[in-house]
Parts: sequence; structure tokens; C-alpha cells
Amino acid sequence: MYKGITSDSREVKEGYVFVAIKGRTVDGHDYIDAAIKKGAIKVYGERDIKNPRYVRVADSREKLGELASEFYGNPSSKLTVIGVTGTKGKTTTCHIVYHILTSLGKKAGLISSITSPGFHVTTPDVVSLNKDLKKMVDEGCQYAVIEVSSHGIDQGRVAGVKFEAAALTNIAPEHLDYHKTLREYKRTKFSLLKQTKISVIGRKDTKIDVLPGKFNNLNAQLAVDVVIKLGIDEKDAVNTLKSFGLPEGRLEEVRNDKGFRVFIDFAHTPDSLEAVLKYLRSETSGKLISVFGCAGERDRKKRSKMGKISTQIADLSVFTAEDPRTEDIFAILGSMKSNAVENKFVAIPERGEAIAYALSMAKRGDIIGIFGKGHEKSMSYQGFEHPWSDKEMVISLLEERKDILATVLVAGKGMRMKHPRPKVLREICGRPMLSYTLENLRRVGISDITVVVGFRKNEVIKRFCGAVEFAVQKNPKGGTADAAKAGLPFVSKESGTLIVINGDDSAFYKPETIEKVIKSHAEASAIITFVSLIKDKPFGLGRVIRNDDGVLLGIVEEKDATDAQRRIKEINSGLYLFDKKWFSENIAKVKKGPQGEYYLVDLVKIAVDSGEKVNVFQLPDDGEWQGVNTPEQLMEAEEKMEKRLGYA
Repeated sequence: MYKGITSDSREVKEGYVFVAIKGRTVDGHDYIDAAIKKGAIKVYGERDIKNPRYVRVADSREKLGELASEFYGNPSSKLTVIGVTGTKGKTTTCHIVYHILTSLGKKAGLISSITSPGFHVTTPDVVSLNKDLKKMVDEGCQYAVIEVSSHGIDQGRVAGVKFEAAALTNIAPEHLDYHKTLREYKRTKFSLLKQTKISVIGRKDTKIDVLPGKFNNLNAQLAVDVVIKLGIDEKDAVNTLKSFGLPEGRLEEVRNDKGFRVFIDFAHTPDSLEAVLKYLRSETSGKLISVFGCAGERDRKKRSKMGKISTQIADLSVFTAEDPRTEDIFAILGSMKSNAVENKFVAIPERGEAIAYALSMAKRGDIIGIFGKGHEKSMSYQGFEHPWSDKEMVISLLEERKDILATVLVAGKGMRMKHPRPKVLREICGRPMLSYTLENLRRVGISDITVVVGFRKNEVIKRFCGAVEFAVQKNPKGGTADAAKAGLPFVSKESGTLIVINGDDSAFYKPETIEKVIKSHAEASAIITFVSLIKDKPFGLGRVIRNDDGVLLGIVEEKDATDAQRRIKEINSGLYLFDKKWFSENIAKVKKGPQGEYYLVDLVKIAVDSGEKVNVFQLPDDGEWQGVNTPEQLMEAEEKMEKRLGYA
């Protein structure tokens, strides 16, 4: 007996079986030798290959399903397995079926896009699926409810699974980038129904009215119809719906005390967007604000349709990013705008900024709908999955800190980068470095942000427009103090603390660290807090100057430092917190330095010399800081971010 089974050569261990599958971008047959070297005792594939451990089969995906089922003891044959497929409503229908069964005392397991691990996954791979089904058998389950996507069917993720019943919610054009034609998409969906004893198709109308929106009640009706076929009493099934709560990211309301309502929903097709917008429209006498994007490398035809639908129903539509993948976000936004109603939309590339903008526009009685991501916990940029949650961002922004605001300095030309684009637009793992800074500030509840631009300012403004204010540094060689001063007119009169941060070296700060710096500043009752760290090779960085007793004297930029000062390893990271009133009164006191620039670090010396409290927050290491001034440092930043994201 083999010890394991996989179609990923990287997972092969001694005693495993490897099944070579030809995918769209990678062909497993190319890794057969590698799998054998790693200890595969048998290999299956579709090519004609001469090797004593190799067996040729007609269909690798079917064989993988057969082997996976056999390896885990044919678990689907020991359960009543219910598969739910369709374009819209799969997840909700699965959760309702599961709720009905468990509410009536039946032991059941559930596999849906919300419960499946991985990024953008509805149906897990067939090995993981059988492993999960075996666990259900071991735990005494009678039923298994599985959400089945068209990709899952086509890619053999449910091959060998014995379904007792299958339900089809509905069919509308979707995933045509993958299936190419609607006919092929339909064929794939219906293939699940053809292999089951019981098949149920969603109705067009229902008398059930217990959930928000007709579309959700149609899902409930389908769930009831399915369980009736399995012998459940209709009245009992319907009664359980009274206690059902919609799954995460399905018309999920984020409660707040602002007087307006915020909903998060997974709607990502023209039909589903129209349905949820019409429902929300009926729920408000105020404005309806719609926030959504269209995924990169997916059906391009739906983009203009969704733009048109949203602008016809909502009072304001905010077009933004939703997993751009390898596509240019501006090209996606252009398609969304192409058929939209004039003067009823804005395009804001950064999703966090789009949400912040929508919240800033909402008044009492309004409704904001944020669509497309739902329960998902990542965003895809250039092959990298970045942590993301619509709900978490909304909660952070609703808990705004009116006593703190931020000024982000991005005006520099970045001469050492030797690149025509503004430095903060250079990408780290698929995202402009300024994206990280703004998102991290938003995540600690900072709603009042000013970005000081200069070099090629229009490019930066275009990329980061939305809820931020933009100030312009008119003197390109004015330095950091001059840049911070340029942002002063936009600073709220109410805020007590001003964060000033460099936009080109702050991508790695974690929100919780920024929280700690804010707390440290408040506890110290300081006029200034700045962040420092120890670096073995502090080339190009400002040094923190202390006396022999460790008392802070000031900060000196490297180009103005003496040889002795350059040997200092404690550096200034470029993140400051100021008492806003003190900053406003003292920024003009900064004098021009030897290099003709006005340095923000001079405020530290002004404060020290006048006996004011200056607090230093020292980072434990450089894991949350990365200066990016050269192409080499940009490569270092890429490697560091890859490691943080789990790619290295």
C-alpha cells in the first residue's frame, strides 16, 4: 500500500504515488523524473513514457479521483453526498441545506468556498476532498454537503465522488474566460446532475420569505426542495429557516453607529450585482453607494455590463480593484467605465481608498454595498496573494481616530533608483510601495491622510486618488521638512497627533506596530516620538546621536555626518509622531542644511535643545523596515515581502 498520493511533485515523499496531470500552465508529466527521484513508487499519466514505475491511463484526473477515494476508504460511498452547483447562490444554498439537516438532528459535514482552505477556492482538490470526507465518516456524519464549481467539475476535483443528490441554483454567463462558450459552461454544470440519483433545479419563484432579498429566498427554496427529496418533511425544513443566518460575506451587514448601513456581498457577476443592488435600493430612502471591481484574467465581457448596471441602480458607484492579477488596473477600470452612466461613478484604483471614499461620502440613512470579495481573505496582484478583507478594512475605517492624522511624504525624485517613474509607484510583489503605507495607516483607523507629492505628481495622484488629500511640494530640493510643511494646510484643526511618514520605506510596518508607536507616544506624553532601529550596515541613513550616557542629542543625516557619526548603527527609520500644535509652531524654525535642504530631523534637535520630551521607539529588528533608494534595495524589499507572504 502506498503512503500517500499527490499530483504535485513538490509534495512527493518516499512511498507516494504521483499522478501527472496536464494543466493550463503546468504539465505534471514534465515532473515525473523529479517525482521518482523523491521516492514515488508508482506514477500515472497520459503520455507514452517508458519507465518501470510508470502506468499510462486514459484520463489522469479520473485516475487521481479513483486513487484518492480508494486511499481514504471510499468515504463518499458511506455518506449521503449532496452537491450544489450553479452560477449564483451556491454557497448560501449549501449552508442552508447544512443548517436544515443539523437543525433536525442529522449529523452533517459542509465543504464550501468559505470552509475550503486556499485562495479563491470553491471546491478543494480531489485528494483533500476525500480526506475531508473520511474525516466526516470518522466523526459519524450521515450527510456531506459540497459546493461544486464548474472549475471543480472540469478539473476532476470531484472525480470518483459518489453523489446521492445534486442541485443547480441557476445558470448565467460566467467563467467564459475558462469555458470559452456558454454552451460548454452549461454542459459542465449539468454533467454533475447527470451522475446523481436525485437532481433538483432552482425555481424562478417562491413563497418563502424569511431571508433578505428574493435571490436568497430562492436559494432557501432550492435547499428545501433538495432535502424533501432526501426524505425530510417540508414543514420541518421550512421551520428551520427562521434560525438561519446568512454565511460570511453574503449580504453581511457591518453594524456601526454612523447612521448609515454597510453591507458586504460576494456578488461578482452582472446578474448577482443587479439582484443585490435592487434589494439594497428597496431598503433605503437615502443614497445607495456601490463599491466593486472586476477580476483580472477573468471574463472581460462582464466588466462594462457591471459598470452599467451599478450606475443605473446606485446613486454613486465606486469602481476599484478586485484581484487585478497580471492585468493593468487602469485597463480594467477603463472597461468598467465604458458603458457606465456619466457623472454617476468615480474610479479609485486602491480598494482600501475606494472603501474609505465611500464611507466619507455616506450620510445618515444611506446604504453602502461593497461587492466582489465577500468572505475572501486575499487579493491577487501579479501572482502574489496579499492579505485582504473587506470587512476588516470597513471595521478599521469605521473606528476612525479623529485625534490622529497622517502626512505621507512621497515628493522625492528618487535619483538613485535610475528609473523614470516616481519611486513610490515602483512595485513590491505586485503592489506599488505606497499602497502598503496607506493600507497600514487605514488599518489603525487613520481616516485623515495627506500625501505630499512632487516629482511626476499627476501619476501618483491618479494611482492613489480617493479619500486622501494631496499637497504639492513646490521646491523639488526642499527636503523632508519642506515637504511636511507643504502638507500643513490640509491638517485637521481637531487632531492632536500628527504622524509624518516616508512613503518609500514604510511598506513593512505592521498595523499593530504602528499602534504600539502611537501608544508609546501617548504614554510618554512626548512632543515627538520617532522610530529607530539598529542596522549593521546603515549606509545612506540618518544616525541617531546620543551622549555617553545614552541621552538623545538629535539625528544627523549621513551626508552631513562626521566619520565618527557614520559608525553609529542606530538609525532613524523615518516614522515620526508629533504633537500637532508644537509641530505647527516649530516647523518654520527649521533652517536650511549644508546640502541646501530642510531636514525634518532638525525638529528633534529643536525639541531636545528646548527641553521638550522626545521619545524613541526602537524596532526589535529590521523585519518591519526597508529603505528603498536603489534598484538593489528594491530587490531586497521584493525578497523580504515574498518571505512575509509565504513565497520564500
